[in-house]
Amino acid sequence: MRGYLQSIDVEASPAVVWRALTHGPSLALWYAPESMIEPRKDGRYDVRTRFFGHRTATIDVYEPAKRLRLIHMPGEGWPPMKSGALVEDFLIDRRGEHTVLRLLGSGVPEDPEWDAALKRLRAGWAVAFDYLRRRIAAGEIREARA
Repeated sequence: MRGYLQSIDVEASPAVVWRALTHGPSLALWYAPESMIEPRKDGRYDVRTRFFGHRTATIDVYEPAKRLRLIHMPGEGWPPMKSGALVEDFLIDRRGEHTVLRLLGSGVPEDPEWDAALKRLRAGWAVAFDYLRRRIAAGEIREARA
């Protein structure tokens, strides 16, 4: 199996980064114009993204402002998976005044038919994280109001 890593450092709280990952209107600003999220462990994470089309996942780990791990279902436009699952693990860490968001993707098959998909995942997440950084810097994604 193969994987990918993407990371950004932003001047925002972990709560802001968490909101960017789990709040539909915030997701629409940088990643997925359409989303349906059940924010809990074993919840559904269903998005129509700018970069990858329609993606459906189960939320495997749900630790607010710390970690979100998604187990993706086979999707339209992706090569078939003979075994295993595509996993995306978002990790949020506070570093002084900054928050670091890391995405660890794994489970990409070694099959040559997955080569283009792996390139698409790597490049797409790089662009998506750049959009996210810009939206946070512009103050468009904020902490939820009490």
